[in-house]
Amino acid sequence: MAARSFPKRCLATAMILLFCSRGMRGDERPAGWQPALTFAPAVELEVAGQAARFEGHVATRCHDWDQDGDVDLLVGGGDGRLWLLRNRGSRQQPEFQPQEPIQAEARQRWGTSFTGVTLANLIGTELPDLIVAHSENQITIHENIGTRQEPKFTEAGTSVPIQQGCQGRFDVADWDEDGLDDLITGSFGGDVQWHRNLSRGQQLKFGEGQAFQNLSVAYNSHPRLVDFNQDGQLDVLLGVNWGTVSLYLSTGDVKTRTLRGNRPLQWSDGKDLNIRELNGDDTTPEVADLDGDDVVDLISGGRNGRLFFARGIGYSSRLSTLATLLNQHAADLGRILRDDESVRDQLFGALVALQADLAAGLIPASAREQMFERLSQLAQQYPAVLRRAKFDLSSGPQLPILAGQFWTVLFETQADSPKHRERVADALGFAGGYRNLLVEHGVVLIDNDTATPEHLAAMSQLIAAIPRAVWDVETITVAGWLGPAIRTQRIQSRSGINIFDLPLGRPENSFPADAPRPGVTDVFLICLAHELAHNMLDTVGRTTRPELYERKFAGLAQAAGTEVVYRTPRSAGIDLDATRKNFQAAGAWDGEESTWNSAWTAYFSNKEQYDKAHTRGNIQFFLDAPQEAFATLANQYFADSQLMLEFCWSRWEAGHRSNINQFLLIADYLSGGTDRVSFYVLRTGGDLTVQSVQLERDARGRIVRVLSERSVAEFEYDASDLVTAFRHQSKER
Repeated sequence: MAARSFPKRCLATAMILLFCSRGMRGDERPAGWQPALTFAPAVELEVAGQAARFEGHVATRCHDWDQDGDVDLLVGGGDGRLWLLRNRGSRQQPEFQPQEPIQAEARQRWGTSFTGVTLANLIGTELPDLIVAHSENQITIHENIGTRQEPKFTEAGTSVPIQQGCQGRFDVADWDEDGLDDLITGSFGGDVQWHRNLSRGQQLKFGEGQAFQNLSVAYNSHPRLVDFNQDGQLDVLLGVNWGTVSLYLSTGDVKTRTLRGNRPLQWSDGKDLNIRELNGDDTTPEVADLDGDDVVDLISGGRNGRLFFARGIGYSSRLSTLATLLNQHAADLGRILRDDESVRDQLFGALVALQADLAAGLIPASAREQMFERLSQLAQQYPAVLRRAKFDLSSGPQLPILAGQFWTVLFETQADSPKHRERVADALGFAGGYRNLLVEHGVVLIDNDTATPEHLAAMSQLIAAIPRAVWDVETITVAGWLGPAIRTQRIQSRSGINIFDLPLGRPENSFPADAPRPGVTDVFLICLAHELAHNMLDTVGRTTRPELYERKFAGLAQAAGTEVVYRTPRSAGIDLDATRKNFQAAGAWDGEESTWNSAWTAYFSNKEQYDKAHTRGNIQFFLDAPQEAFATLANQYFADSQLMLEFCWSRWEAGHRSNINQFLLIADYLSGGTDRVSFYVLRTGGDLTVQSVQLERDARGRIVRVLSERSVAEFEYDASDLVTAFRHQSKER
């Protein structure tokens, strides 16, 4: 392999910024440094005009090896050897020398397979020690007995047993903030583990591996811990087999810290970053500023021994790209977006990337206000394409989607507040019902200005009647009114739903034939309620009402019967192996893999106990699509809540005991845990009545009584919080 210097065409005037595992201190960050979720196409890392190549698998880390003020590259090879690419240039113009072997005195190899290498101070002194992950399940730590300028490592290292299949997939970071760097390991199988540093003085000791934030992927997990968004907390980058890199941002303090996200890094066109065709697989992410623009870049190796560099694209450059393209093409933007794929990818890529950075919290508050002002100026400069309007889909099929994406980015520049909603509405020319949805409810409706005033008024009335704390929707799209381009160019937002393109006033009976009476409602509005409900228990409620989220799956298990086995907790889903054994033992399946799907369907099909186990249809559908189990309850609850309660009573009387748990699930969630909940009647055309209903609860917070104008319902429960006794009495009217 030849390895001598960086290619000047892609790394000119480079300044390499090291991300240390403990996260950078504020005084270490250069002014204007920006994180990035978006990257230019990856290029092969070159040295003196030649590609850097190693034997087999390769992973890199950036460190200032000789403390000369620039950053060198450490390389873990696929054959157990380690290499140093020493930088003899400068921060402004790095020049890497041919690879030198990294040794621990006489030791030159660590096994014969994949290795990972980094430097960190683990053994007493202030000198960084050599840490090597190798030989399937070992990390060896070699003490630095040299100097800062000339590292030298003891041959006899301290080995720590780690999970099988780790090989070189690891990082070193002080996760629990006790001043000691811990070990975080990935694996071929995809699990990530944490070994807490329990050392005292010169005596190294690490705890047994424990699950790290429940991170597990399929497969080849390569963890990298960095303070990615510069908020003082360690975040996690995870490279995986399929050529992708995901970002998990930390939230909470050290005692309550959790990882949110799983945001994939992206290419400049907004598509998910993927280098599998380049590196073979097994992405090994490292981050540093390699081109001197104060924006983080990505370096990765992989299975084929090659190194790749992807330039990070900061939000300031994306704003410039957006302004430049609008200036060049505003007069004929509809045709350009329709016919020129390159311009389309650049323009949408810039907007999607801005939205991703905003949603991930990667843009500081000061820059967000500047961004709002700049985007508002663009809306004033180019009102025909960026402000609220009805666009001609034949000449500009992408225009309503571009405008909607622009509105979303502008809205997300600041935290939601009444003042900010007003500013956005003013900047974008929102008026009438569209303005009301935005200003009153924080919802951007993207429909190519096709909804009628009656649509908008009915939508606003229904949304106002649903407690805002139980749902979180920022954008509502109507794909049918946005044209065919929406099939390939989706609008990205922090949270959004799509509803059907239907006229107001079309009737739908949301109840089956065995209901006490029809529950005819408006199909356009009940679709809106259904989609909003998708953003309730399964999204917002997983954090605010986790006990109800688990109860949803307990109800599904009850409705499915004893042959269907759920994991623990039940929200982990169906235990397919145990369920198949039960089916085979019961004679419902012959044990052949090829017949399982048909046996599963036949087991539930055309059987009353399963047809009536859920208020909205055969239980198999909801076992296969549990995300629909709560949302579909909204079709009945918002159409006629009282009728839904009476319907569950009639089903109970007929021996179908699971329906009432579904009613109580949505009623309890909408109540927010209080002693009041709204009952709704939504009729064709948008006629909506709302009644406040009293609830009584037991010591465990479970609803034991519902007192409405028409009836009194009482409940008793078992230990799993499912109803065991149900009494219902109608009131005289």
